[in-house]
Amino acid sequence: MAEVILDNIYKSFPIRRQTSSEETKSSELQESTLTRQAVLKRVNLNILDGEFMVLVGPSGCGKSTLLRLIAGLETITGGNIYIGDKLVNELPPKARDIAMVFQNYALYPHLKVYDNLAFGLRRSDRETEPKQPLIIPRKDSNLHSNQQLSFTLGDYQILAPLWLEDALVGITRSLPPNFRYLSEREKAVDQRVLTVAKLLQIESLLDRYPKQLSGGQKQRVALGRAMARNPQVFLMDEPLSNLDAKLRTETRAQIVELQKKLGTTTIYVTHD
Repeated sequence: MAEVILDNIYKSFPIRRQTSSEETKSSELQESTLTRQAVLKRVNLNILDGEFMVLVGPSGCGKSTLLRLIAGLETITGGNIYIGDKLVNELPPKARDIAMVFQNYALYPHLKVYDNLAFGLRRSDRETEPKQPLIIPRKDSNLHSNQQLSFTLGDYQILAPLWLEDALVGITRSLPPNFRYLSEREKAVDQRVLTVAKLLQIESLLDRYPKQLSGGQKQRVALGRAMARNPQVFLMDEPLSNLDAKLRTETRAQIVELQKKLGTTTIYVTHD
């Protein structure tokens, strides 16, 4: 968990302004002039560690833009953003330890609920892992314990890349328990997914695809995917706007209760 500090944030976007040509004075002959339009000016905000901060405002006032700046999905024009004690202006989104819940759920339609929840956990160590099998002396194999799938060839250990391990996990998941492949790394992922599913009461949905879910169920899955990674900060960009009024009220209360249990710093954007 972490404190979020927005220090004199400024954001502008380039726009094209049409102006009449000084030479011809003709309304038909125009030249495009590039200028910048300010969307956010001098935004200063301190969100305490574990605080639930709600930003309310009409559509188009810059709420979502501010969240995207914090997440690193947009670059700031001026000012500084701190997450914890770290200046994150130049950090890519994946290095900020933030999870964002979008208005349109952003679930992967070809993945079941279980795999949507597990996706971020499985991706977390991909950047540093080799794409090809790794061949090492057997005496050094204990240095690579995070790759559980391996084969012995004489005095050497062949460590399979993680994508192959994931493929085996997926292929064998529908088999009886004794025939499933589950590495130590995948066991940790499985435990985290089941914990989050129980907390959100979506255990019965784990084998469904997003198209088989209601709007409220999709939103809980989107929340679960964010929670599974246990980030320092949650960003919620009007996550309930696609739900009807009754369900929106119920889900909002559930989100507040979840945040109290988790204690994660949360910034929630809404127009109502």
